[in-house]
Amino acid sequence: MTTLRSFSADSETALWHQVATDMAQQPDLLEYSAELQQNGFRIRFELDIDLGGGFEGGYELTSFTATVPGQQALNFALHEQDWVHELGKLLGLTDVELGDTELDDAFIITTNNPDELRTLLLSDPAVRHTLLKYQELRLELTPASHAPDAEVLLTFTKEQALTDPGQLQEIYHLLYLLLQQLQVMAN
Repeated sequence: MTTLRSFSADSETALWHQVATDMAQQPDLLEYSAELQQNGFRIRFELDIDLGGGFEGGYELTSFTATVPGQQALNFALHEQDWVHELGKLLGLTDVELGDTELDDAFIITTNNPDELRTLLLSDPAVRHTLLKYQELRLELTPASHAPDAEVLLTFTKEQALTDPGQLQEIYHLLYLLLQQLQVMAN
């Protein structure tokens, strides 16, 4: 079990300086977990690498999870478009189009509100850029449970171990921007 580290700063640069310094001091990054706090937002970052062994294959996972402030009616899931998901579309999976050819071609998108999602994902060019840069991802905004008062989670997962602090900061920045926009949308 890995230790949950906690970092806090008023700026993203200062926050990621702390994280990068700590990551560089680790003998290995097979498991790494940190809670990142900035301006009232908390984003949990986890890195999990299993090298496998014997007849077992290993796996890699990078994830970021944040509780979204306020009440959110918007739900969505965005994940890479591949042949399995293309088959799913043939079998009835609905794929929302946002009107952005590159995003529509890169991802399978499901949502309960296409207009709000379009605003959320296309209002800041940095969001679009990061999504296209890390296309083999899953980005979701969903309740943590079926309970009526369940927290809503914004989750980014990638089945690859991203250990470069610069890449990790780009993904963090994506979530931070989305959290800011979701907070505005909830008010």
